[in-house]
Amino acid sequence: MSKLAPVILCVGLTPTVQRTQRFAHLMLGEVNRATETTTTASGKAVNVARVLHTLGAPVSLIQPLGGGSGHFVHENLPFEQEIIWAQDNAPTRTCCTLLSDDRATELVEEASHLSEADTERIIAAVLAKLPAATVLALSGSLPPGVASDFYAHLCTAASVPVVVDAQKAPLRLALCAQPYLVKPNRQEAVAALGLPESTDALGCAQALCAAGAQNALVSEGKAGAVLLTGEGVAWRILPPEITPLNPIGSGDALMAGLLFSHFVQQETLLNSVRFGTACAAANCLTLTSGVVHPEDVNQLLSQVVLESVQ
Repeated sequence: MSKLAPVILCVGLTPTVQRTQRFAHLMLGEVNRATETTTTASGKAVNVARVLHTLGAPVSLIQPLGGGSGHFVHENLPFEQEIIWAQDNAPTRTCCTLLSDDRATELVEEASHLSEADTERIIAAVLAKLPAATVLALSGSLPPGVASDFYAHLCTAASVPVVVDAQKAPLRLALCAQPYLVKPNRQEAVAALGLPESTDALGCAQALCAAGAQNALVSEGKAGAVLLTGEGVAWRILPPEITPLNPIGSGDALMAGLLFSHFVQQETLLNSVRFGTACAAANCLTLTSGVVHPEDVNQLLSQVVLESVQ
């Protein structure tokens, strides 16, 4: 890849096979028959990379996979990937989304243990690709066996801006390496920094920047998000009013849209968050996670509202 190309390097350690099923009604303890079933590749970094690819961004994804399910994930992603095949060939996990009665229920299988040797291979792959990258995007939780400072280590090693979507200790430790942007939701920020439960999105963003983030975007679902820039300027971003089909993966779509707009189209960070918010809403209109239709994004973009926060 050419250094001149705005390559976005995505890294995530918890990919999944995603089964999405629709039900007319869902009753716990009863026989439930799905009216529709779709199986796709997913996981936070996968979703980010797929939306970026849909938008037309040059993207490369690094992730660990294993077993037949891992081969399914690999074969169902139409963009550049570097796969670290697990030495123990442990199958990549499968997660399920159950859609019924205007609700989405997630059944999450935890990721398998990742060995120290496999982790080192991933780090080496990232370091090898960084010279051709414009930005490094780190997404998702860390599997058992991976040290909590994994993201912090990559942030420190990167000579390009780093955007982090993580929680708990991996987020807290990454802040020490001063990433360009962090993107937790309010509850994740509260937990990572030990803030009072009543802390609002602006307070969380301020705490994240005080802990090292150059910019912070704190989301609150339907209530939108608050962006605090390195200049100390804060904005509330209000999403369009829609009837969601499946909201899973909307945070990943937001991150992808932000990355595309800011690092490929060279828009301001605020305008890029606005575009990312339209991508998040567009993701809600599709059956599976991490999927947007560009025509939906363009239609929803004008409905995103920006409000200055004092």
